[in-house]
Amino acid sequence: MKQIVAATILFLVVGTPQSSAEGDRIWSALVLATTEDPPAPIPGALQKFARSIKKIFGYNSLYLLGEKKRELISGGEEWLFPPEKFFFRVQCLAQGKTSYTLRIELYQDKRLLVTTEAKLARDAPLYIRGPEWGKGQLIFLLEVR
Repeated sequence: MKQIVAATILFLVVGTPQSSAEGDRIWSALVLATTEDPPAPIPGALQKFARSIKKIFGYNSLYLLGEKKRELISGGEEWLFPPEKFFFRVQCLAQGKTSYTLRIELYQDKRLLVTTEAKLARDAPLYIRGPEWGKGQLIFLLEVR
């Protein structure tokens, strides 16, 4: 299937950001979002994101293709997610009282798709719309935990 190489960055604040703390981790997930009748059961790790993903992207079924959790260290760099084709490179540029400033790069194989800097706080996940995949859309999800 032809893949669309485009990424749209969407920010969604859910609740009030809390203070960052030692030992915070960044959780990344690769999600396949589809529209099905009847909708597939939502995996436990995606329960709290399902309503937002449906509202923003319009999909009613979510499949967790992979997930990874890493510690956030100011000045540190992590490669998140290597399933077979997609990779996040996340560098923590700065740590504030309520957020982290991150440089995020999204790769497909060895090709850079998008790079951006973003502030990420607890309870404020970052959704990145990835390429169409199979019968749905890939969505990359980052959250501080």
